[in-house]
Amino acid sequence: MLSIIAGIFVCATVARVQSQEYYYNSEQTRLLGKSDIVLGDQSIISHAVQELHSVGATPDLDACASCKMRLQVAKFVSLSRPDLVTEIFLRWCLESGHDKSSCYLKYGESINGISSYGNDFAKMVRLMKPEGIDGDYYCYYHESECHVMPRTPEVDLSEWWPPKPDVYDAPSGNGNSFNVLHVSDFNVQLDYQVLGESNCSQHFCCKPHSSNSVSIPKGYDYSNLYDSPLGLSFYTSTYRNGYYERGSYLDQYGLDIPRWSPAHSMGAYSCDAPYVLVNNTLKTIRDYHQNMLKFEFAIFTGGTVDHSSNLFIDHETVLNAQKSVYNSMKYYLDRVPVFPTMGTRDVFPVNQFPQKDMPTSPLYQWEFDFLADTWQDNGWLGSEATKQVRYSKIGYSVHTERGLKIISLNSNAWNVENMYVFWNITNIDSFGTWKFLVNELLDSDENDQRVWIIAHLPPSTKTLPVSANVFIQIIERFSPKVIAALFFGHDLKDQFNVIYAGTGEDSKTLKNALNFAFIGPSVSPYTGLNPAWKYYAVDEKNFQIVNAFTYYTKLNDSFVNEGLEPIWDFEYSAREVYDPEDTWPYDRGLDHEFWHQASLLVNSSSEIKRKFVELEYRRSPFIPENCEDDSNNEEYCITSTFTVDQRKQCMITEDQNDYHEPFIDVDYIHVLKPDATPEYKPVHDTSESASPKVFDEEGGSYQNHFLLDTNLMQGQSADGPGSTSGGASENDDSWTTSYTDAKMDSVIPGYERKPKTSLREKLNRSLKGITSEIMLRRR
Repeated sequence: MLSIIAGIFVCATVARVQSQEYYYNSEQTRLLGKSDIVLGDQSIISHAVQELHSVGATPDLDACASCKMRLQVAKFVSLSRPDLVTEIFLRWCLESGHDKSSCYLKYGESINGISSYGNDFAKMVRLMKPEGIDGDYYCYYHESECHVMPRTPEVDLSEWWPPKPDVYDAPSGNGNSFNVLHVSDFNVQLDYQVLGESNCSQHFCCKPHSSNSVSIPKGYDYSNLYDSPLGLSFYTSTYRNGYYERGSYLDQYGLDIPRWSPAHSMGAYSCDAPYVLVNNTLKTIRDYHQNMLKFEFAIFTGGTVDHSSNLFIDHETVLNAQKSVYNSMKYYLDRVPVFPTMGTRDVFPVNQFPQKDMPTSPLYQWEFDFLADTWQDNGWLGSEATKQVRYSKIGYSVHTERGLKIISLNSNAWNVENMYVFWNITNIDSFGTWKFLVNELLDSDENDQRVWIIAHLPPSTKTLPVSANVFIQIIERFSPKVIAALFFGHDLKDQFNVIYAGTGEDSKTLKNALNFAFIGPSVSPYTGLNPAWKYYAVDEKNFQIVNAFTYYTKLNDSFVNEGLEPIWDFEYSAREVYDPEDTWPYDRGLDHEFWHQASLLVNSSSEIKRKFVELEYRRSPFIPENCEDDSNNEEYCITSTFTVDQRKQCMITEDQNDYHEPFIDVDYIHVLKPDATPEYKPVHDTSESASPKVFDEEGGSYQNHFLLDTNLMQGQSADGPGSTSGGASENDDSWTTSYTDAKMDSVIPGYERKPKTSLREKLNRSLKGITSEIMLRRR
């Protein structure tokens, strides 16, 4: 079997020996003091697993309620035996017949080279309030059958800043511009295999183990798909000392198992970027920079690690992907300063990021040490920004030579794949991200300084709605005077978002337009895209974007070019596409008004809508058919929304049923303020006082009178030794409720029924059984 991994050679001039080891101690991932499970523990585990099965067997509970009940089982166990949570849920998952790999990823420990979430899940449930809004949000995002969307709390941040002046305009420009590079989402696939199966049955292809479950029929020949005078590109291509080497030809007919679609040298549309494509992209950018474009600096909106299943992501994969990308960026861009942001997957375990004061935080310190050292050694960040990266972990700010401030944010602080966002959701700034951002913007406001904000994950995607709500309020307060533009990555497609104040479709007016954001195109071709990068012409005085330009390469052309380097072409400029009548003043930047008009064009013009989709995919062969149909408003929703709530609201149409998700009709919603106890606002009857609704027995909540005496069993609260909050006590009635009790801040109000006595007795017996086993073990 011929097995060649293409393009992972790192030449001596690119690679640099690090004096610092960035080590993830797999033994330390036993965060909760787990020891080898002894015989007595098996009885506790068996009781708990039986209880989880009982939850699933209850016929009158929907998926959301069942999920929250399981979380309460986990909470109960974690307060006394946190070391058993992962084993209990892993066993339950496997016994329930769920996919084995999914069970290990969700509940296994991050050891043996697998990026599992079990340890982070165990820590999360110990701290969260599963019966309330914490559980609502977790189950909505992590229980596949739970489609009840919690109502997003209102947020009031007014105490963080002085009132916004009536006149708060952006400064005028001077008509002169300079160029800034924007690259995003390299997602280097270090195990990319030339001749690997790119038409595989797995979600991610071109790996040594990739395969297709459908057998290839006799007589099938992949070469017959192409009619080209040039041969197919199956070469061991690489870059050595910055120069391209085509390498040796690999014979597809010499494979033990034939391929439906063998992966080519420069990449495939169902895979991430081979390292040779990363180098080719950066070499092309260097050539444009040296010959004509002269970039003053670059922004990198994250994305170094590939999209492999977490089963194939280990600590070394994460570290080596980042080293490969950052070393190559430094080698090719040389003296061009790069201001980067961290991708959501650029950490191990991927997506995970605990709050700074969490006991688990030191386990992730290696990542921020690596980033701080690398970004400083590459000459991109100064000492102050490096300290912010290393110690605050939530972001940093820098000043360019011209005086622009760039604020980079770690978007895992709002990423719903991060377990740590689901505890104490009513604390709107548990990571400190938003206060950091506001303080930086206040400082710039006082000094008449313009700001760019960069992050990886846009708030319209996989974002906790509360965080998105906070983000847009901050943008509203500091636009348009201070914030000139925002830049994101992650979504891979080339897009823009207009940011509006208010809610609902009626809010999308010019008067409500606040600002705009660019979603940078990916270098990775994953999901059927052509590789691309952008650059901006930027006004020298007010740092407004004057024009945006995109360059791309047709990846499928490289399939049949006999291993030659890809050809990169200019694709489009923003003015050319979104101002087809050339009416926008040449000396005026592309501000929120320009992008508001562009979004309206996408909505009203079938031609512009089709063009927008073509540019999303960079003219790849995978552009959806009939995307310009009037019945499809997806493109308009992309361009005219900034938060997950806005996106979902916009996408609710009869033709897009995937977005139809019910909201439970609640009487009160949260009103959240910084560092304050949540308040409650009546939804339907404004004459009522805004006090929490109390669910009583007749109202349908299930009251279990069995007290969980966790402090007596554990000797400390859930927050650790000496803590006075978070844990239960003998006199604390917060844990006198059963697994089916719906709290005030839940969107599932008592499940609208009075539980049967048999279920109550069953739950009591189960809890007592688990508790008895725990107490016996502690003796």
